[in-house]
Amino acid sequence: MYHCTYLVNRQMITEPSQIMTSLQKYVSEEDGKPMSDFIYRLEWYRIGISIPMDVYSEKRPVLQLRPECQLTSVEELEALPAKMKEASFKIFIVPYKAIEKNEDLDKAFIDGWLQKKLKGIAEITESMLGPNNRIYFKDQPDDVEMTQIQSYTLRGELKVLDSKKLDTIRKKALGYYSELGCGMLVIE
Repeated sequence: MYHCTYLVNRQMITEPSQIMTSLQKYVSEEDGKPMSDFIYRLEWYRIGISIPMDVYSEKRPVLQLRPECQLTSVEELEALPAKMKEASFKIFIVPYKAIEKNEDLDKAFIDGWLQKKLKGIAEITESMLGPNNRIYFKDQPDDVEMTQIQSYTLRGELKVLDSKKLDTIRKKALGYYSELGCGMLVIE
């Protein structure tokens, strides 16, 4: 598993679904066929021309020059320490697949949702919700109208119960809309 950092050029990518397509060009099979075996986390609320994002991929990405997305670093994703007792975390999530169910969720709900995902693995000891943002995207490439969904950012501290299971769960997207950069649990 690799931990990669990219810069997404907002002038080239006009909506989130284009990010997945651009990233697939970096992580491809030997025959050039694009892969989809990666997850990413995008900081939607940052202002600027280029937006940094983290990606976990099974395959080592190929360094290329692309106008819409630039690979800036690649390193092996090291296993979490076996005796880890505490960790900082951040996650950008959409808890429900149905767009309308994601409206007006509060901190208690988001904490409870994540705690269920981490049952037996870690306990949230401290958390902060926000900023929470709306993601605008097209359901189909030819759509004129943009769909929007509420997303939530949760940051905080964990008491680690099983570092091996925590290491495994952070490599899979939690919740929905991973193709829009949601669900990647980052352990710091």
